[in-house]
This record gives sequence, structure tokens and C-alpha cells, in this order.
Amino acid sequence: MWKSSSTRFVVKPKNHRWPDLISLFDSNVWISALRFNGIPRRALQIAFELNRIAICREIETEVQRVLRVKFAWPIAESSAMMNGFLKNALRVSVPGKLRNVCRDPNDDMVIECAVIANAQFIVSGDKDLLSMGSYENIKIVTPKDFLELTHTAI
Repeated sequence: MWKSSSTRFVVKPKNHRWPDLISLFDSNVWISALRFNGIPRRALQIAFELNRIAICREIETEVQRVLRVKFAWPIAESSAMMNGFLKNALRVSVPGKLRNVCRDPNDDMVIECAVIANAQFIVSGDKDLLSMGSYENIKIVTPKDFLELTHTAI
């Protein structure tokens, strides 16, 4: 198990497969990972190869919308790239029942998705989410922190 009974996080050895760890990446991390190389892409790639990624339709739709509007990506291209990372993803439906959890109400959906998926991590660059630190047993971390906490130093 990746957590001790005191809920401290344990660093796992590099390239250790940890299939029971579920991570949810918010739309901003997805966009950075797909559009640019760097730490967000590495975090997503590691989660895809060694763990399980959770996602909901709302995050997927937002990523595709932003890539189309801001970067002129065709939906077919963004869908194909996302689906490459989502082959073994845990896809959940978000009923929208969780409210007033985050100071930005738009981020409640991200937290609800993670709760429904039983995720251990939300990987985000969003200051409103990161300021929470955690929700229930879900740690909210940057892509860099995700890599450091779960797999390997950068």
C-alpha cells in the first residue's frame, strides 16, 4: 500500500508499477502536458505507464475546448492524444452534488470526480485547488510534487 497508517506518503522506487494508485489530472495540467513538453507531460506519462488515471467527461470536454479555442487544435487531434493516455483510465460520471468545497466553485467538479474515482491524488496547477492541500484522503499536488511523492525526483 502506498500510505502508512498515519497517512504519510511514501516515495516509491523509480519505475515501480503502482497500479492501485489513482490520480486525477485537472484540465490545466492536461493542456500543459499535451501542448508542451516538461514536468506536466512527464507526470501524465508516468501515471499512464505505472498507475491509473481518472477522468470525467467535464474535464475531457474542457481540455478539448481550450485546445481548440486557444491553440486551434482540431477536436480529432486532441481526442486522439488524450485517448492515448486514457486507454486504461477510470472514467467516472460527476453528478454535481459536491458544492462549496473549493473557494472557486468551478473546481468542486474536479474534487467530486476524484472522490468518486477513489483517487489518491489530484494533480493541478490551480492555486485554488492547491491551497486546499488535500480533501478527505486525496492529496492535491503540483505535477512536480506528484513525481517526487510517487515515483522519482525530477
